[in-house]
Amino acid sequence: MNLRSSMGTLLAAALLGGWGQTTYAGFVTVEQEAGVWWFKSPEGKPFVSLGVNHVEPVYWQTPPNATFVAATYGPEIFAADGTLREGTPAATKWGERVAKALDAWGCNTLGYHNPLSKSLQSAGTAYYVIELDLHVPWGWNMPRSVLARAFKRDSFDVFGEEFAAAVEANALAVVKPYANDPRVLGYAYTDGPPWTVDDDAGDAAFQKLSDAGKKLHPWVLALMSLPATAKGKQAWLALMKERYPAPDKAGAAYALTVSSWDELAANTAWTKLGDAARAAEDSQAFLVKIMQQWYAVRQAGIRKYDTHHLILGDKLNMNRDSRHPAELTESLHVMKPHVDVINIQYYGFFEKQREALALLHRESQLPILNGDTTFTPYWKDPGADAADYYKQLGQDYAGEIAKLFALPYFIGWHHCGYMRGLRPPYAAALKRGDKQAADVFVKGRQTLREGFISVTEEPIEPLLTPLVAAWKNCENVHRSSGNPK
Repeated sequence: MNLRSSMGTLLAAALLGGWGQTTYAGFVTVEQEAGVWWFKSPEGKPFVSLGVNHVEPVYWQTPPNATFVAATYGPEIFAADGTLREGTPAATKWGERVAKALDAWGCNTLGYHNPLSKSLQSAGTAYYVIELDLHVPWGWNMPRSVLARAFKRDSFDVFGEEFAAAVEANALAVVKPYANDPRVLGYAYTDGPPWTVDDDAGDAAFQKLSDAGKKLHPWVLALMSLPATAKGKQAWLALMKERYPAPDKAGAAYALTVSSWDELAANTAWTKLGDAARAAEDSQAFLVKIMQQWYAVRQAGIRKYDTHHLILGDKLNMNRDSRHPAELTESLHVMKPHVDVINIQYYGFFEKQREALALLHRESQLPILNGDTTFTPYWKDPGADAADYYKQLGQDYAGEIAKLFALPYFIGWHHCGYMRGLRPPYAAALKRGDKQAADVFVKGRQTLREGFISVTEEPIEPLLTPLVAAWKNCENVHRSSGNPK
């Protein structure tokens, strides 16, 4: 049993009847039994989380399904701004249809990027992931030059009062209302935090970066460049005092001649490096400080209002992070005390993922949830060969899912899509009449999101038949993982 994750359960047992019987706290937990990790339901039943993402109203509002939606639900289903008109008969019917599909497939979780629709929640019994969305500078899979521009616009000082206030406001608005909801799977943060960075060395924007910009982490460089009075700059200066015996030695690593710590702190322009290797080590050391602050403040914000639900943390971009095992390992050591599950986004087949998944568990000693996945990213729009295409896809999914749940520490799989609706960037290009942008998607046969139903909510049976069979056998496979043959 994982001590931290089970404290709420044990405390409830003590308060509600003593230590002689198991009394569950009424919330989802994670526990290890006979060497196998599980989510545990509020009633104490072990389960694995099978989920879908992007059950978003936007996919019901594009040209291919406008007529179907109006006829099926009525034109009043969506407000003028595109949001669902909660509480209307149309929204109730929509929620019931989605919930019925999830139940038929054996899906038990609404994962990431799902609006917390009351109509959908009341229609079904699925757990749901609560996203604690902050406006951060990074986006999913940004390379170095893009991150550099993003952090130049917004240094995002996690040591400052503004960050603490944003976390507090977010927790008050989102955590507090769900604090006693037994169907919350857990709280999640952002997509692909930049704990690792890929260099886009072939890009002209990368070549324009300074020597410091090419070597130092963009977030670290942004905080170094703040005024001396900024909290982030003060945190960086404190680290420099730990790592260097005198200010002139610290300055020399950055090709600066300084005689005092105040003079070093006053500098806001960093372009050259005197000792590139030492500066890179400084950068990674300060990135660790940033991570520690990020996770500690966010955890405290949640626990102020909710002491029992799971913290899933950021959705780590393993498609990138797996290429940087040393930095990934360091980030796992930092986040381990602050999360209950290692939450990832990882595409591709099991053989690609196997070693990285083992590293994640080995270094964290926590279970793993793949919170956003597809084995074949950017499904093609299949055209005339649709039946064969989807049949092969379903068979691939079924085989790969069985391999994943045969790992004793793999406890959840959430698919990156529910409906094969138009991708929002493609739909937006059509709406504004941007033929050039739209043609990029058309030529790549990538106009549709990955998903298991058509735009008129018809199940894609060649895909679903083997997939659903695999889903329904997941718990048996996972239970056997504790006794490998």
